[in-house]
Amino acid sequence: MIEPLAFATTMLCLLAGVFALVTAALGRYRWPPWRPLAVLIELALLAQAIAGLASAHHPAEPGTHVAYLLTSLAVLPAALAWGARDTTRSAGALLAVALLTLAVLVIRLQATWR
Repeated sequence: MIEPLAFATTMLCLLAGVFALVTAALGRYRWPPWRPLAVLIELALLAQAIAGLASAHHPAEPGTHVAYLLTSLAVLPAALAWGARDTTRSAGALLAVALLTLAVLVIRLQATWR
């Protein structure tokens, strides 16, 4: 795990998740402005996954750690696949839930890494 990247990813997901929740509550969710942020987060998660799988360090629970890595890579694209087609409050809320879930997943990745 790259600790500074994990911290930055967690904070970015938390802030973006809260912002997505607010935009969903106000009914102002639109897909295009989220695209660059989603790419940035997904690249950070991909870097963490590569670092996690390529490292010589062996986590205490490797199966759980790999499951968290793979889940973290799948959550955002799955949420955005729906959010790109829909501009209702539910799409914004789904994006918020996905981002907050990613923040928790990154924290859990750090916990299983130690």
